[in-house]
Amino acid sequence: MKYISSPCSECPWRTDVPVGKFPPERFRTLARCAEDMSGVLFACHKSPEGGEFACAGFLLQSGAHNLLVRLSRELFTDLRSAHPLFPTYRAMAIANGVKARDPALKNCRDDGWIRVSDRKIGHDQ
Repeated sequence: MKYISSPCSECPWRTDVPVGKFPPERFRTLARCAEDMSGVLFACHKSPEGGEFACAGFLLQSGAHNLLVRLSRELFTDLRSAHPLFPTYRAMAIANGVKARDPALKNCRDDGWIRVSDRKIGHDQ
């Protein structure tokens, strides 16, 4: 799986980047990538059509439940972010105009996974 190793300067996952570059409908459509065992990849907006690569923000913050990411996660040894990121897909989508109770967000996984140094652990560990 191709991917970018750190969130870009316009990454919608970054909390220090102004929201609104992409319309809420785009986040509604992509919400499927954050569902349990999803086979939909959240591609970097800078990747070319037909040659998409995974977004680093997505891999760092919301890829834990994505089937495609799970199958490739041993490849992601160099993922890093020097910038603050939204903790979940749902939080990013809501910040970008999707209504909190929008049905598109209903199945998004955001059940307490947090980053601790370079690995994700459950919220109760």
